[in-house]
Amino acid sequence: MRHSPLRRSLRLVTVAWVFGAVWMYTITGATLTQFAQLLGMSRFGFGVLAALPFAGCAFQLPVSYIIERYGHRKQIFISLGLIHRALWLVVAAIPWLLPETTRARGMIVVVALSWATGQMIGPAWVSWMADLVPEPIRGRYFSRRSQVGQAVGLVTTLAIGFVLDRAAAHGPEALLKAAAGGLAVAAVFGMVDFLFFLPVAETVRRMPNPDVKWRHLLLTPLRDSNFRCFLGFTALLTFSIGYINQFVWLYVLNVAGFSNTAANAMLVLVPLATFLVMYPVWGRLVDRLGRKPVLIIAMLLFVQGAGAWVFISREHWLAGFAAVTLGTLMWPGIDLANFNILLDLGSATEGQQERGAHIAINSAVIAIAGVASGVFGGVLAQLLKDWRGTFFGQPLTYHGVLFLIASGVRLLAALWLFRLREPGAYTTRAALRYLGTNLYSNLQQAMFIPGRLLWQLGRWTYKLGPRRRN
Repeated sequence: MRHSPLRRSLRLVTVAWVFGAVWMYTITGATLTQFAQLLGMSRFGFGVLAALPFAGCAFQLPVSYIIERYGHRKQIFISLGLIHRALWLVVAAIPWLLPETTRARGMIVVVALSWATGQMIGPAWVSWMADLVPEPIRGRYFSRRSQVGQAVGLVTTLAIGFVLDRAAAHGPEALLKAAAGGLAVAAVFGMVDFLFFLPVAETVRRMPNPDVKWRHLLLTPLRDSNFRCFLGFTALLTFSIGYINQFVWLYVLNVAGFSNTAANAMLVLVPLATFLVMYPVWGRLVDRLGRKPVLIIAMLLFVQGAGAWVFISREHWLAGFAAVTLGTLMWPGIDLANFNILLDLGSATEGQQERGAHIAINSAVIAIAGVASGVFGGVLAQLLKDWRGTFFGQPLTYHGVLFLIASGVRLLAALWLFRLREPGAYTTRAALRYLGTNLYSNLQQAMFIPGRLLWQLGRWTYKLGPRRRN
């Protein structure tokens, strides 16, 4: 059993993410922000960059139809994944391929193509993992896989921050070359990620369904009121997080005035360290309590995380960052519960061959909400670029307005969850009672640890001391 094909496949999927994490934590950190700024990206351009990953989700619906009708999900996943990551080599080469006046627009075009191909693999990925990973261990398995990636992300982020700060000391040209080199290396690592899937087995081979119709594929999932409720939550959550990443980086680097290393520490290292601890915890809670109560509890404590950035500056950052970190602690629960709902929708079910349509429709909603979020963020940033205000005595720029709006939308998203149905899950009240009991028990044990250590030291001292003669 130790060397079974299933275990080998699960191990390969985890090892692949070691390389994928290098790519992800490079292109979502200071490297991309600095690279885009040096290419002359406008505020609206940053909003467009934020929207591109979500816009690519629109391509999942036709790919889902192709997979249902013709099959070949493994081939689609690997081939499109390799193209997706290889295009970042082109992004890295833009300063030497295009004239200075067209570099920013060229970057947007290539990144758009990359995210389009990257998002096309979504239905194949979710469907394949739903069949591969046994349901009783999904929460724990994906939390452990995430942990591995986060450990890699810690090292990657430290290295990137160090290199960028050293390069910045030698001027913009050196910084541009360092950022481009980082993106190129990330692209290679990202391609290796997909090569690891070549020997991964397809434990369930879904038969193509040549009779599937577009109308049936689209309408069947939408008749489910529970699924429509989940779509409402997904749309609002996506809108609230869509533009945040790009504008938080701009705020921390340009308004708060933190260095690349400090920005990476706040925006990548601290979240990664938090995720390393919290993903296994939330994974066990999802398996034990169910997805709905975990989503409700986590979302209600995730709301303030965006607006709290308003209270962060170089001089006064501790209280604001503590509120941001509380939201960060909640994200693994939201991520795992949300993904487990999608896996359940994507599982092979007798008599329901079009289950991939749920995933594709969900992706289409994410695409619409994400694009709307990015465009909204870019337009508002452009309109309020010279505006200044105050909020509870704190200086307020367009960044802060965007953060406060995001917190309000997150609260609206949380309200949709109370209508979600999940048979067999704990009620939210019972889940809170369970969490409270376990927290009290763990704190009680922690309080007695010093006494136990002293008692154990006393026993060891007795054993090591001279024996009494009779």
